[in-house]
Amino acid sequence: MQSVIRSGELVIRSKPWSVIGPYNSSLMDSLFPSLNTLQRVAISLLFVGLLVSFGRATFYLPDNPVPITFQTTGVLLIGGVLGLRWGIFAVLVYYLLGMAGVPVFKDGGNGWHYVTGTVTGGYLIGFVVAAVLVGYLSQHGWNRGRSLWPMLLGSLSIYVPGLLWLHYFDFGWPAEGELFSGGMYPFIPGDLVKLMIASLVVGFGWRLADRRQSEGHEGKQDAQQTVE
Repeated sequence: MQSVIRSGELVIRSKPWSVIGPYNSSLMDSLFPSLNTLQRVAISLLFVGLLVSFGRATFYLPDNPVPITFQTTGVLLIGGVLGLRWGIFAVLVYYLLGMAGVPVFKDGGNGWHYVTGTVTGGYLIGFVVAAVLVGYLSQHGWNRGRSLWPMLLGSLSIYVPGLLWLHYFDFGWPAEGELFSGGMYPFIPGDLVKLMIASLVVGFGWRLADRRQSEGHEGKQDAQQTVE
């Protein structure tokens, strides 16, 4: 990225995938660059609470034990807003709290058995994978107008451990030959809506961050002209 002063205006030249400000900044850090570690922890825990609340809104398709929830949206927002480091922190806190017996999972589910002995165990692992993937991509240029793509890849990454889990462990469901038709296809329409919501929220956040930084550049330029 290169900044050039032209006719009294600050012009920022960059590649289409570059970002205003530090290249590896998360959306959280771009919106609030002066946050300290304790404040980042607090914001991360707020997103854990958001993820828990999304798990309370569930419904089931006929003959399908895997629920449809808004948790996917929460996981994608964790990666897209908090970035890689704090996104990992938030989703691991969520996962470990659930394993320790705190009722954070879907409909208050919790405990070691819920994580290892139910059909949703693989999808919970997918939450961790998705948060890592979205956080990494978002901090490496896949943001702003390109926010949809990390969300799409993040959603797909949830299916991988989920389907492997169902394939290698015998839960009596889905029936043989119905792995994809039971464990993936019914959820795709809803997940498309959820990832679009997450990308819109993150995209709006980046527009707000860019506006603040542009105003900051203009303020500094005005101050310099005043001194001159």
